[in-house]
Amino acid sequence: MRLEDLGITIKDLDFGGVDAESDRRLADYFIDTPQVDEALSFRSAHFIGRKGSGKSSIFTQLPRLAVERYGPGCRVSLMTPDQYAWGALRQYEERGLLPEQAHSNAWKFTIAVDAAAAALETPVDLHDENARKALEQIRTFVAKNFGDDAPTPTTTAQRLLKGLEAFNLEAFGFGVGFERSKQEMPLTPQVIDLLLNAVEKVCGRVGVLVAADRLDDSWDGSDVSQSLLIGLMKATKEINDRFSHRDGTGLHVVTFLRSDIYQGLRFDDKDKHRAVEEEISWNVDLLRDLVNARLPDGLTVDDIFEEGDMRGSIAPFNYLVKRTFLRPREIIQFLQLCQKRTPAGETEIAKDTIRDAEELYSAWKVDDLKQEYRRVFSDFDDLLEALRQTQHRFDSIEEFSAALKEKAPRLVESHGDRELVQRLFDASIIGVRMRNAGVARFRCEDPDLLLPSTGSVYIHQSLYKGLNISEKRAS
Repeated sequence: MRLEDLGITIKDLDFGGVDAESDRRLADYFIDTPQVDEALSFRSAHFIGRKGSGKSSIFTQLPRLAVERYGPGCRVSLMTPDQYAWGALRQYEERGLLPEQAHSNAWKFTIAVDAAAAALETPVDLHDENARKALEQIRTFVAKNFGDDAPTPTTTAQRLLKGLEAFNLEAFGFGVGFERSKQEMPLTPQVIDLLLNAVEKVCGRVGVLVAADRLDDSWDGSDVSQSLLIGLMKATKEINDRFSHRDGTGLHVVTFLRSDIYQGLRFDDKDKHRAVEEEISWNVDLLRDLVNARLPDGLTVDDIFEEGDMRGSIAPFNYLVKRTFLRPREIIQFLQLCQKRTPAGETEIAKDTIRDAEELYSAWKVDDLKQEYRRVFSDFDDLLEALRQTQHRFDSIEEFSAALKEKAPRLVESHGDRELVQRLFDASIIGVRMRNAGVARFRCEDPDLLLPSTGSVYIHQSLYKGLNISEKRAS
């Protein structure tokens, strides 16, 4: 079927928003990927992916998806700490504790309060007597400390910064404003346990899922930023280890974080987190499904393009995908740009229109990559610009390293050529074809791919136009 059969044009199509927050119809064409199943399984904890990979799409749909899977007995609380919450959490300290541990306690307390508020929304008829008593404790605690307004990460963090001694803990049998000096153990863990134990009693037959997103909004690469995120990773795992159950009951925490930031975090026992990491990745078939779901019934993405292959005997949609890092946001951006460049009244996207749109799209990719990576590597802009007006293929890693030394000697002297090559490889700006066999492979296609010691180096096709890359003829 073609658009003309339906009496509509390319301009009539709605490919949706490029970000989850602005896409009001996301629930209508949301795609269930393996990562969605993991997010609902109460197994994985850290969902990592590049910008535009769909982290926020999963995050925003969790409340609906959890009810569909587990029924009304599973409540989801969505946490998006703003700059004010980050500012308060950054300042939090505890005497005698390293910053990472203090930040872990601060996150655990913030999550515990958030989970407690979510527990209040669970159906009362699903609770036994002990659970109902715990609910009343939680209700009293929230009312005494936050009034009629539900607590948020910002209000909790700001209250925490004033000192836990100011919290009213009458709900748990303590007097108002009791002093830290009178306690045998640090106050933060004690209060955290009071809240989490109450939530645990409520969650015997129901589930509370706390999800945190937009964790990179206030990231600046500083030591305190690292400490904050490490504290969150540790808090998440510790809570899940104690309170999460695979049947959708208990308390479970999931975090959504950019992969480049997560990979740069260094902390003891990070290897213990490997089992609960989940990389958000896409392939051609999933991206095709994503676009097809946004088209009118009976249409597929191949029906909206001019018939026939592009240069290189590749179908138009696959041509677009090859010029993305396999991220939903990119394929939607490219399609929308092609749509914008298509004249009114046309019922297909012409091949010439795709090539015309690629010029601007590729320039966008250059700018987007700089924005994406400059906060984790301050010299990234200069590193990417070092590839401008070079060639699309280098016969060896050594030849490519030599080109970097010539184009960016300061960077090579400061960081070493191998580190620069590794950073470009990790960002999928370059891929490697090993032993002169097969095709060039990029990490965006396989997150587990490692940089080999030998092989031909290829620059990603999305950057050819934006960096004015020339195609080197095969020798």
